[in-house]
Amino acid sequence: MEVKLSVCLNCGSFCPTLVTIDKGRVLKVEGDPEAPIYKGFICPKGRAIPQQHHLPGRLLHSVKRLPDGRRSPIGNDQAIDEIAGRIRRILDESGPESVAMYLGGGVAEQHAAPGVMRAFMAAIGSPMFFTAGTIDQPGLVLANALHGQWEGGRVHPSRCGAYLIVGGNPVISKQHLPQNPGQQLKTITKTGTQVIVIDPRRSETARRAAVHLQIIPGEDPTVLAGLVHLIFALNGLDEAFVRENTRGAEALRAAVADFTPEYVAMRAGIAANDLIAAARILIAARSGDTALGVGPSMATRGTLSSYLALCIQSLRGFWAREGEPVSRPRVLLSRQVRKAQPAPARSAWGFGRHSFARGLQQTAMGMPTAALPDLMMSKGKNRIRALFLHAGAMYSWPDQRRTAEALGALDLLVMHDVELTATSALAHYVLATRRQLEMPAVSQAAEQIGAIHPGYDWTEPYAFYRPATLEPPEGSDVIESWQTYYRLACKLDLTLEIGGTPLDMEQEPSTEAILELYCKGSVVPLSRVKQFPHGGLFDEARDVVGSRDAACAARLELADATMLSELADVRAEEVLARRRVDEDFPFLLITRRAQESTNSGVRVEGRIKISPNPAYMHPDDLASLSLGSGDRVEIRSRHGRVIAFVAADSDLRRGVVSMTHGFGARHSRDYDPRRDGANVNQLLSWEQEYDRYHGMPRMSAVPIGVRAADEPTEGPRCTHGGPERNAPGDA
Repeated sequence: MEVKLSVCLNCGSFCPTLVTIDKGRVLKVEGDPEAPIYKGFICPKGRAIPQQHHLPGRLLHSVKRLPDGRRSPIGNDQAIDEIAGRIRRILDESGPESVAMYLGGGVAEQHAAPGVMRAFMAAIGSPMFFTAGTIDQPGLVLANALHGQWEGGRVHPSRCGAYLIVGGNPVISKQHLPQNPGQQLKTITKTGTQVIVIDPRRSETARRAAVHLQIIPGEDPTVLAGLVHLIFALNGLDEAFVRENTRGAEALRAAVADFTPEYVAMRAGIAANDLIAAARILIAARSGDTALGVGPSMATRGTLSSYLALCIQSLRGFWAREGEPVSRPRVLLSRQVRKAQPAPARSAWGFGRHSFARGLQQTAMGMPTAALPDLMMSKGKNRIRALFLHAGAMYSWPDQRRTAEALGALDLLVMHDVELTATSALAHYVLATRRQLEMPAVSQAAEQIGAIHPGYDWTEPYAFYRPATLEPPEGSDVIESWQTYYRLACKLDLTLEIGGTPLDMEQEPSTEAILELYCKGSVVPLSRVKQFPHGGLFDEARDVVGSRDAACAARLELADATMLSELADVRAEEVLARRRVDEDFPFLLITRRAQESTNSGVRVEGRIKISPNPAYMHPDDLASLSLGSGDRVEIRSRHGRVIAFVAADSDLRRGVVSMTHGFGARHSRDYDPRRDGANVNQLLSWEQEYDRYHGMPRMSAVPIGVRAADEPTEGPRCTHGGPERNAPGDA
């Protein structure tokens, strides 16, 4: 028996771990108490790594789907030969844009993969690279483009007097408080930071808030506009900062003039005095920060919510100033010069490709995932014929039936997976992939994410490198994702480049060599980071914000025309018509994070007795429907229906149902919603109130009806994951 150092890759927190192994079997995973910052923290997902690693149905060999639908094991070398031949024919017949790639949460374990995947797409000349970013929180990136960015970065948490959290629950999601989040939240509140939470649920994070605004789902822009209104009305501007670094303040003041405390309170279902108390906290704080979760993004108008949050920061001057420590300093990326000055607004859309269905277009967040189903089912020249998929689309994309139809229309679907799922069962080739303990990992992956999303990365100069902990099982034939694209490139006589450096296409590099290329020119050499087995804090990476350039004339934009027009639409609309609740659909369904699982990843069963993703409701709502915890219900939307099991949650406001996404029927076994959970995406439509630019549809604040459902006498069997093989509403 031995104990090895590793790191949990089940989410972006990358918690350091101690892995107990006996004769190749993982017995236990614990937090590493010697790792800086984390203090031994690990959540249930990390502790479940032994069960995840020894998954009974794990794919140890790749499989090929035969013409009659059966599957046959296939060696990876042969699979890549066959895939290369099919890709060559598709490229010859239809050109490079007929080949697409989708990068989702499944790549979290594969630190070497993203750069090689992008290099492969560049080598074949295809721009059709899609990510989960356009159906998760695209508004964060678009709002940064429309508002402009502060080159000094965000305020270091130790200096925050106020922290505004909107539609997020960092204690569970770890977004915005990635390392030991509960302890981080306790520390900042004990040292004087006052937390404001906007959330329809009194979440684990909201319980520590100075003010909790328990809003009606979907009213995030209304409340944020109300806070902006009060900052103006209560003379809360940082006048010097606004004068020197922004433009459009008076236009913004006029745009929020009608978002009075009384109007916001009436519309959002909160007390006007609570809104005023939140505004006073923001105004009294010398510095602060804002943090948006997926809630306001999935409830539509995520870009507007993100933009208004940035406006609050700029009106209050909540940005790192000259001489202050840089928050999120780079370690395994090249050094970034931080200055106390604005970078001007830039185009969030209107460039690149904008010939997608329904007017969707490429944005600052990338290609619109919402266009993928249409492109895959297209009969025209722009049809996508081949897709490399690195995500559980059947569990994470809206409208499961349409997703299955689109994936089924492809001439070639290649899926990376560790088990046969409802998604990979649709693939022509399922490539058996290495698990997280079988590959090296490096913290540079989180730094790259943190450069896009402020909710990740480290606020201190922390870095780690972990070698592989285990070899794959004896007799297996599993592959790392990046190797797929390298070997395909070799078969297609292509040269791949990483950061301008061509790869050796004769001798396959090691994963460590790929990671070294990613870290080329980093502030701290990867070789030095490797000397710290528990990870380390590197003082040479610390930095302070520099002075403003004398010639800097840039301004942060407080009055983007598109955003103010959208805000005017919010104020002018008929609220109930927008909300779409009525007698048949009286509840609003919202998203919810689960401590026990991440999105559509591998799950350890049996952790929640009622169901993996219960439909949580307020006890009074349950009583009004004559329901009790554990009862089986049918949930209906205007688009579809699912079977679920209810659970009481007194922390929800009445009229709200809260469920976790990413569940549903597993492949090739009788579907049991009590064991497998309900696939919320069957209630959603790609075309339901979608954003006119990036296409993200309404995925939260969805009007639904709930009613008791009889227990079935016999469950349907899911043989390929498509809902048409299941009884209506059951998967």
